Amino acid sequence: MIRRRPLALLGLLLPLLAACAGVTRAPVPGALADQAHPLGIPGLRSWGDVLEPAALDLMVARQAGILRQRFGALAAEGRMPPLHYLAMSGGGPDGAFGAGVLKAWSESGTRPQFAAVAGVSTGAIIAPFAFLGAAYDPVIEEIYTTLRTSQVARPAVVSGLLSGVALTDTTGLANRIARYVTPDLLAKVAAEYQRGRLLLVGTTNLDYGRPMIWNMGAIAASGHPGAVQLFRDVVRASAAVPIAFPPVFIPVQTADGRRFDEMHVDGGATSQVVLISPQVPIAALTRQEIGRNIDRRLWVIVNNRIVTRHEPVRPRIFSIAGASVSSLIRGSAIGDLYKLFLITERDEIDFRAAWIPPEMPCTATEEFDPVYMRCLFDFGAARMRAGGLWHDLPPYFVRPPLSPMRILPVAPGGS
Repeated sequence: MIRRRPLALLGLLLPLLAACAGVTRAPVPGALADQAHPLGIPGLRSWGDVLEPAALDLMVARQAGILRQRFGALAAEGRMPPLHYLAMSGGGPDGAFGAGVLKAWSESGTRPQFAAVAGVSTGAIIAPFAFLGAAYDPVIEEIYTTLRTSQVARPAVVSGLLSGVALTDTTGLANRIARYVTPDLLAKVAAEYQRGRLLLVGTTNLDYGRPMIWNMGAIAASGHPGAVQLFRDVVRASAAVPIAFPPVFIPVQTADGRRFDEMHVDGGATSQVVLISPQVPIAALTRQEIGRNIDRRLWVIVNNRIVTRHEPVRPRIFSIAGASVSSLIRGSAIGDLYKLFLITERDEIDFRAAWIPPEMPCTATEEFDPVYMRCLFDFGAARMRAGGLWHDLPPYFVRPPLSPMRILPVAPGGS
């Protein structure tokens, strides 16, 4: 009876469950939103969309300081090297694609040291290891070829409905993140941050419904005893698929010691790919600080299929829901690629993007299927080795021909 009519049963239960005790929290009052900070330290994160004037001025000042400190002398001597940036999207188990690409890239000897690495959701799990370089490729490969669904999340439908938080228990994912995100890893991230490199992770602050970009290097370098746990919490929050996975409540406090919490979920709920606020004028700021622009290249790995195959959907609610969510995620990823492309066009940055080709042959029997992920990992690596993986334009975008376009004359009085 329960299996035949689950929705009808839920319709009867939900009004009753709504009255049950759930998770209690202390959300940040709106008036204190700009005064409450993780670890009590300002500047560990910023909004990923619109920055308030004071926050924008602070970010611009920090970027200006990095430019002068790291590149001023090199630019003056004419020895300015190109800067490379890496941004990785969400995609759950499809992060195996990006992991395979990174490994083959390392093996080719052409993978650069990135001036900044940014990740969302599954990309946030990869990001710290991609940031620290090829020595961590075996860690990424282990994660994306051996993980099983039971090691990430276990069903918790009843408790999830009673608490109103999620339908799974992700203690396994938290333990796995803790296994890799250690004090030693934070020390290495902090050292690179001190050299001017940036590690960024995107989450969604659900209390505002807005993207947030976390400066993971600043967290690592803070020296705060809670830095390791905050680093872990941010990575887990970035991968916390709403409803399926529980949100992460991140403690914050004001200067006078008042404590609250923020509710954070998957960064992909607002942005599939992040890098920097479009309000920051990268090229203009660079010219202002060191007298000339810098050659830059942005590499974007989308752990999703942008161009899909024809796959008829079963007329069942879960099949329809799954296909709809996949379409929403795909559309969001395409929109974010266009946003990043627009930034690169304005700031004279070379744009390169890769996404899972539609001919990808792998199939899965569960959400995190190690056989599927190994197949996708090897597929991504093979495509990287074969060449032709990177696109210099976002999906479907076509530049006009170089020859002058033929313009038809307009008749008198016409429009």
